[in-house]
Amino acid sequence: MKAIICWLALVLTFQCKAEITGIQTNTFVFLNTGISPKEKGISDEEVGKMQAQHVSNFGTQFNLGKLMAAGPVGRGGKTRGIVVLAVHTSEQIAECFKPDPYVQSGIMEAETHPWLVDVMKFSTPKVPFQMGQHTLCVVKKGANWKSWSSELTVDSILALFPSLKNDAHSGELLISGPFTDGGDKLGVMLFYSTNKAEIQAKLEKETKVTRGEIQVELVSQYLGKGTFPDSHEDISPPKTRKRTRLFDGKSFAGWEDDTNRMWQVENGALVGGNLKETVAHNDFLCTKAEYKNFDLRLKVKLEGTGFVNGGIQLRSQRAKEPAFEMVGYQADMGEGYWGSLWEERRAGMVQLFPQDLVAKLVHDGGWNHYYVIAKGHHIQAWLNGVKTIDAVHEAGFADGNIGFQLCHGDKHTTIDVKALYIREM
Repeated sequence: MKAIICWLALVLTFQCKAEITGIQTNTFVFLNTGISPKEKGISDEEVGKMQAQHVSNFGTQFNLGKLMAAGPVGRGGKTRGIVVLAVHTSEQIAECFKPDPYVQSGIMEAETHPWLVDVMKFSTPKVPFQMGQHTLCVVKKGANWKSWSSELTVDSILALFPSLKNDAHSGELLISGPFTDGGDKLGVMLFYSTNKAEIQAKLEKETKVTRGEIQVELVSQYLGKGTFPDSHEDISPPKTRKRTRLFDGKSFAGWEDDTNRMWQVENGALVGGNLKETVAHNDFLCTKAEYKNFDLRLKVKLEGTGFVNGGIQLRSQRAKEPAFEMVGYQADMGEGYWGSLWEERRAGMVQLFPQDLVAKLVHDGGWNHYYVIAKGHHIQAWLNGVKTIDAVHEAGFADGNIGFQLCHGDKHTTIDVKALYIREM
């Protein structure tokens, strides 16, 4: 189980407001105990190497956007952990586990099920990583099971347990969804509570359970804190308070860079680049003033062809060599990076927002709202009202400039910024 715990930090999930939905069929995987290494004659040294490869593979799947969530379960049964993959076909699933020596050798067996679920109920795990405990309920066919009463939907499992409707609204029931393969396992539910006895007693009072139509099996489930939102925590953007305009809408007062060629002021917006010329190198428009603790609100628009990328620099400093670069935090923009926290020219990716569902959130080629809070080592950000960054990163600068990156490349790119306000704290 040590291996699964090691790659918990790779969990990739996110949260969203109720009006944005992400109903889709993902793959739910039970990682079950297989043949022991001793039975296969595998030495402890070789098992250690296999574990490293096992961990490395999940890092690879994370980077490819195929791994959504994962974590170990409590001891006592054959299932050692669970994985949620954002792939669907048997070929794609097999490809995910092909580099995993545990699965390939039979030490672990991957039991897969197509899972109909609202992925927008997931959240981004906190950084630095901390483990949290919940209760996973596996719903199975009972001796008197007949069939589903209607076509499967994301709420089909919840419909089997009418008393849980309030739990779903309150956040006590974190997520649920049916398996669509017609097997003995009907689906799963995940509860916020760790009190398995209390949950078991409640479920056993349900009519379909007492009639023997369905059975429930409860196990402790461990996930990174923040994988699912805490119902007691307010995750919405803080309410607007008195702020100062950081851009007057008509001039570069308070800003510095190549404002003759790279950057212009057009229609009340700061505009970097154009769609006719390529950019030879990264370029940054930044404030002359430095800021430490603040909340920042703005609208951004990113357009172009091919690899189009930009970013909002936070607490950043001009590099000495080359002088046109900047070093520091960046709320990222562009395909593969929207909603993520990057540290330019230092740590690289600090926290990655799941890019496979960006299309449900980002207005491609249109205006997008970014709201960032930097307080001490804690960086938080909301993109179009959705919290995408929640990280404590002590290695970053304590203060610095705010700026905007126009990313270089062989493509044409423009970045527009307007409605730019700041409140220092």
